[in-house]
Amino acid sequence: MIKVAHVATAYLSVITILDSKIRALAKYADLDVTVISSPPETANCCSSAVRHIPVKMARTIKPFADFKSMWQLYKVLKREKFDVVHSHTSKAGFIAALAASIAGVPLICHTHHGLPFFEGQNRITYHIYYFLEKVACKFRDCLFTQTKRELPECIRLMRDESKVLFESNGVDIEYVRQCAKNQLTQALKDYPGKGIKLVLLSRLEPVKRIDDFFKVVDKLRQNGLKVSCVVAGPGFLEKQLKNQISKMALDDCINMVGLSDRPHGLIAASDIVVLCSEAEGIPRAIMEAMVLEKPVVATDVVGTQELVIDGGTGFLVPLGDYQTMAEKINLLAHDINLCKQMGMAGAIRVQEHFNDIKIAKFLHDFYTSSIPMRDNNT
Repeated sequence: MIKVAHVATAYLSVITILDSKIRALAKYADLDVTVISSPPETANCCSSAVRHIPVKMARTIKPFADFKSMWQLYKVLKREKFDVVHSHTSKAGFIAALAASIAGVPLICHTHHGLPFFEGQNRITYHIYYFLEKVACKFRDCLFTQTKRELPECIRLMRDESKVLFESNGVDIEYVRQCAKNQLTQALKDYPGKGIKLVLLSRLEPVKRIDDFFKVVDKLRQNGLKVSCVVAGPGFLEKQLKNQISKMALDDCINMVGLSDRPHGLIAASDIVVLCSEAEGIPRAIMEAMVLEKPVVATDVVGTQELVIDGGTGFLVPLGDYQTMAEKINLLAHDINLCKQMGMAGAIRVQEHFNDIKIAKFLHDFYTSSIPMRDNNT
């Protein structure tokens, strides 16, 4: 039995970006899978698919709190005697690399869900994140990337091509479809008024450029298109964004629902799924949209570029170009056949290239080939 700990900063990441992969890994009889993250953000958070050990971790850089988190994580790893520590998200990746190395964990891995430093970022922030990643990589045995375009940068970080592997990202296709079916009736009630239904599912953070979506909606309305929109996701910008909706007089057509318990239903109820981010890994909401045969209009950035085929499964538009994004949405709104065509193409693409069941097998095989089986007497 190989004991594997998946470590993420926030509990929300455990039940969103990791959930289907963890459930698939937990089905292997030779793996004992645990997740470690900060405690659940709210009392009504969904339960983790496997055992969860809480270790509080801040998302931003806080040296004293980060040292405390690393010490607590070290004690957990030492006590539990994990064979593999596999981290996700930038902060957890740094803390886990150091804590696992000190605890003597045999195999230390990290998956980049999009590099924390990227083109267009503030230069000081860029260099700080790059430096921290370089330090963390000195303690890692393997680095996974979900996008092929980030492979060269990951190799540069690790300084050893053999220690960098392409993992990709995926979803549990049947699970997504079943959830969408169960959630659809309630999700339809979240859409305000009549019109083409648009949904944006994302954390409410600056990098996600939610305010660009508001500009797109405003432009669509100016052009005479009736829209009914939902923005779903938690984040510290919620109050600011709600105020912006009011200032733009978009209250009647945009509903911000926060962290929704029916995200798949919101997608199933929509006509078009939108994403305005300036940086992504392989965005889960877009994969789920494609599984549910919805056309996608998203920004042309790393990660999304590998997922969405421009003109095939949706449209990619330049970052910040809300005029072009509005034009593409308007085109889809008036062409039902094109929507269906792109939706079906998207479902096929996810089935072939972004299936979490296949990725879980890849990780299982990697773990079992990299770690000797634990002796029954130890």
